[in-house]
Amino acid sequence: MKVFLRKILVFFIPIIIVWGALEWFYRTVPSNYTYKHKIIKERYNEIETLILGDSHAFFGVNPSYIDTETLNLANISQSLYMDQLLFEKHKDSLPNLQNVIITVGYYSLSKLKNTKGEIWRKYFYQNQMDLEIPIISPWDVKQYSLALTRRLNKSISLVHAYLDEGTIIGCDAKGWGDYYDSTNGQSLDVESWGAAKRHEDFLFDFSENIGRLQAIIDACKKKNCNVYIVDMPVYHGYVSYLNPDKLEKVTNSCKVLEKDNENVRYINLRQDYRIEDSDFYDPDHLNHKGAKKYTQIINQLISTSKNDR
Repeated sequence: MKVFLRKILVFFIPIIIVWGALEWFYRTVPSNYTYKHKIIKERYNEIETLILGDSHAFFGVNPSYIDTETLNLANISQSLYMDQLLFEKHKDSLPNLQNVIITVGYYSLSKLKNTKGEIWRKYFYQNQMDLEIPIISPWDVKQYSLALTRRLNKSISLVHAYLDEGTIIGCDAKGWGDYYDSTNGQSLDVESWGAAKRHEDFLFDFSENIGRLQAIIDACKKKNCNVYIVDMPVYHGYVSYLNPDKLEKVTNSCKVLEKDNENVRYINLRQDYRIEDSDFYDPDHLNHKGAKKYTQIINQLISTSKNDR
């Protein structure tokens, strides 16, 4: 019996050591989540423009080219569900907020909560951004151990990245994702089909996410704050593989929000005439050049919109 228990102990010791090391890593090493949470806590009195959205906003809207003091609070795979939770958490602590920029894309309005990238990221929003996440059950053990939230190979890769770079923070001091500097080296035409396929959920019910956008809009009305819904530029080859009926519904839904709310402007840059191939990192993400170019365009449109009103 003692031999059996000894063998069990020998088997579990390495597992416990690896788990403990990863847990320490996730709890102590600054990430995009901890960094952005720190920024908004420290700069709450300065922020005039808040950017929400997923990777299209994270990489594509650079606060350095917006006239007002701006924080990019977007993140990779961030859904409108998380956008709303983040906004609700911070709205009352941003006394000088004037503008909220929210990016939408082909799948933004149909994306269900707790799917794909959100399955594991929700624990990081809760633990590293002090966000209350209703979809996390109180009985879910993963909320108490970040080391259990991701596959082991993904965690190991992240540790290697930290050892190589000395950081896993992938944004600048204003929250902008700054590592899509040029291109990923792949053909935009070749990648377009795969990107479109990944983003197709075959869902046309936008009601939940329209409700989330409307809730943000209504809260902004009370703060005398404008909302800019931005459909970011994408490569024409990517657009060609998307369902045109769903694209039209996305456009029309955003136009209705603009029509029904005086503090809303819909900026549709999806197939803007100024788009160049050299603006893209991949078929649906802008690189540094594209981010500068289109943030300046968004900034100009915001300035014009304010003057019109």
